[in-house]
Amino acid sequence: MADLANTLDSVNSTGELFENITQAAQYTLNENALLRNLVTVYNMQGTPGLTASVPVWPKISDLTALTGGFDLTNTDVAATAVDITAAEYGSMTTIQDLVVESSPIAVAQDVGRVLGDAVAQAMDEIIADLFGSASTDVGPGASGELTIQHILKAMATLRNNSVPTTGCVAVLHPLAAYNLKQGLLNAGGNFGASPDLANAAARQYYIGTVAGCDIYESASIDVDSAGDAVSAVFHPAAIGMVMKRDLRIATQRDESIRGFEVVASGAFGAGILDQNKIVKITSDATL
Repeated sequence: MADLANTLDSVNSTGELFENITQAAQYTLNENALLRNLVTVYNMQGTPGLTASVPVWPKISDLTALTGGFDLTNTDVAATAVDITAAEYGSMTTIQDLVVESSPIAVAQDVGRVLGDAVAQAMDEIIADLFGSASTDVGPGASGELTIQHILKAMATLRNNSVPTTGCVAVLHPLAAYNLKQGLLNAGGNFGASPDLANAAARQYYIGTVAGCDIYESASIDVDSAGDAVSAVFHPAAIGMVMKRDLRIATQRDESIRGFEVVASGAFGAGILDQNKIVKITSDATL
């Protein structure tokens, strides 16, 4: 995460620069504070250690008709553990008294929100970074255009794995989603935001629902040097996020600079829990 330390000084005492930073940070929040709402979150607060062992239970299948008088054989349903380790993320900025005294806005609160946005973005980025670790790829591949057929193929793959469609989502890089959206609009579909979406970020970055899959776009997905990105379609149970400490914002007076420090931090981690419940879509991510 970029270090925001000392981004404000007496040169920006009018508060104009910080106002611009605030607007940009709010946009970043809307863009990135999304993915953690689409996965399964485990609360580690108040528990010892930084690593959570999340149990993943096997699926029992191939049941056959029973014969009267015969004992059932034992089926092993022991869970396997997926270890997810939390790490601390944080950033700090320093605000001089002169900035506060010369600005008509509540600078301290705005700085706190900016730093909070940075932590929220970090949460989403560690989830998006997992997409490339999915074992199944249904995309067109490098330099190929993502289309609605790839979403349908992803959903068919999940359904073939007996994954329920309820809660399934697709998270696409915006540049990868461009061709898909163009195709949907040309087909005459209505793909505005659903009124049922409660989260502001979800409403703004919701593309539509196809085959029971809610489609979103997020710039938290990285684009590689060749201009390709790895998007994903998954069920919430496919990815786990452990929260050791949620967002914390604190201030500390620093008299030597005639100002104070604002620090935001959080401790969290994420991992893939079930490869059967996630597929990736590798595609072009350029216009």
